[in-house]
Amino acid sequence: MGIKSTPRHVAIALGGLALAITSFGAIADSSGKWSSGKEVYDKVCGYCHEPNPGLAPNIKGAQPNDVRERVRKGHRAMPPFRQTEIDDQALAQLVDFLK
Repeated sequence: MGIKSTPRHVAIALGGLALAITSFGAIADSSGKWSSGKEVYDKVCGYCHEPNPGLAPNIKGAQPNDVRERVRKGHRAMPPFRQTEIDDQALAQLVDFLK
């Protein structure tokens, strides 16, 4: 059996690729710290999780444990983010922003 590619699968894969590429450019300030959870969301999450382009579901109001786990482990087309990309303090700020 081969893997079937549907337009949705292609869109998700391309979205994941776009997220991976853009996340390398989404960096914290010169001290290596994010200023707020909103900044993390705007620079890393928003591209896929906002209505336009809407490649991934809305995560505002998501369960904090789900957000933490998916940020660290990834989920489907979403890549995992290491401590060096989003540290625990920034992740806590992101979770607070999403509430």
